[in-house]
Amino acid sequence: VDGLTQVFKSEGLRGLFRGVDGAIPRVMVGSASQLATYDSAKQWLLRTSYFKDGLLTHFTASMISGIVVTTIMNPFDVVSTRLYNQPQGAGRRYANPLDCFAKTFKAEGFGGFYKGWLAHYARLGPHTVLTLVY
Repeated sequence: VDGLTQVFKSEGLRGLFRGVDGAIPRVMVGSASQLATYDSAKQWLLRTSYFKDGLLTHFTASMISGIVVTTIMNPFDVVSTRLYNQPQGAGRRYANPLDCFAKTFKAEGFGGFYKGWLAHYARLGPHTVLTLVY
């Protein structure tokens, strides 16, 4: 509660929603890719002779889905994090998510969007299993 109070006092109501314009696209692409790739991966696994419909198939399809989701979502995560953490007021670096995408690409190239990919997958892989298997 103290953190909310401090942000509200220093930045007002708008400060409580900093970065939301970058978070919404992140959630949209994450959810869409998670559901689509899980089902596709599960169907693909079931067409092989190695998998039957059961826990192992669902677990494996979830982990595959987690890889795809992490790969698709990581650029949006990088942008969201930068929007959340940028200074406010005159020190602001990015005007909006598109500006952040453009400046990140110009300064760091394509690889700049994949900083933290492994840590992101370490969180999202198990999350996807827990969400889709149980």
